[in-house]
Amino acid sequence: LLEARAANAEVAEFSQENAAETLARISRDPERSRGTPLQHAEVTPRDSSTPLRSARNDETFVAVRLPDLIIVDGGKGQLSVACRELQRLGLHDLPIIGLAKEREEIYRPGLALPLLLPMDSPALRLLQRIRDEAHRFANAYHQLLMKKRVEESILDDCPGVSQNRKNLLLNRFGSVSRLRKAGVEEIASTEGIGRKLAEEVHRFLQSH
Repeated sequence: LLEARAANAEVAEFSQENAAETLARISRDPERSRGTPLQHAEVTPRDSSTPLRSARNDETFVAVRLPDLIIVDGGKGQLSVACRELQRLGLHDLPIIGLAKEREEIYRPGLALPLLLPMDSPALRLLQRIRDEAHRFANAYHQLLMKKRVEESILDDCPGVSQNRKNLLLNRFGSVSRLRKAGVEEIASTEGIGRKLAEEVHRFLQSH
């Protein structure tokens, strides 16, 4: 941020604003705002020797807009892990920093000492708001997933519904709420679900 400020007078102008004003200014100008709305990405723990799936395969190529800056929620250790992964993916030239919450230290690749901005710095407040919004977004999504899993678990108590049949029903209707609104005929039309089981599922969900 400081390097950008030194090289760009417009960034220097932004640095005199508070974080909210900066975000508002950027959002008004689509040429400056090249980002996209926040999106969820579920990450499955994996062994470090297992490569991530490439965006390119034999049939398709997915174009991805790369970020202007990657902010890692953590200090030197977390930043090192992220840098190794970027290196492995051939994305080592992407700008990346780590923001450690305890003292709001900014860690940069290749530099041992962190950057400490004044606590009233607009640049630091902007980074904090980005991190806090990412936390809020992730927590809200986690709560949504937990609610969905609790809702789906009700089918575990339905007589005759195995895990495989549960998956068939959820794949067909998308959620227990939609399944509860479906009629017997619609449920029975699901592959692997007969009329008798459909009646049982319908009766069970209407009483729970």
